[in-house]
Amino acid sequence: MVPSSIRSLAVGAALATVLVGTLAGCGKDEFEDKTAVVRVGGSSQTYSVDSCGLDKQTVFVVARADDGAIVQGVMGLEDDDKTGVPASTGITIDLDPSSEDTRVAAFGVESWERRGSNGKAPGTIAAAKLRGSRIQFSGDVVPVDANDVPIPDGEPQRFSLDARCDQVEE
Repeated sequence: MVPSSIRSLAVGAALATVLVGTLAGCGKDEFEDKTAVVRVGGSSQTYSVDSCGLDKQTVFVVARADDGAIVQGVMGLEDDDKTGVPASTGITIDLDPSSEDTRVAAFGVESWERRGSNGKAPGTIAAAKLRGSRIQFSGDVVPVDANDVPIPDGEPQRFSLDARCDQVEE
């Protein structure tokens, strides 16, 4: 016969294992630190975050995919340091840096002006938020040239960025 203290310990260990397994399963939407998922149109690509951080009230992220695609994003924050400001948010995605016609972008008016850029900002930023260690924004990107100037008659495509950055650079 197994002593009750050992039996209690075994039951406790089994319950802990089930609880940890259940909690881990609840995080299906989560992904590893220093990872970004970018969706453009109907496709999705995972990127490794090269750099991310917070500079006063601006969050930034730079990430690269295995195939060489590069994403650069910036998001302005409200005074509460967590509410994103779509007008102060922007993104460029270069799907193939070796080609001249695979770049798309979207900028809020304020972030476009802060770059020193003239003319109408490319694309639109519809939503921006900082959710814990997650940098998230979305909207419509449009094709742009090497200077991020919109290409005439370029078709907008829905996009979203979801980047995880647990340890930010300041």
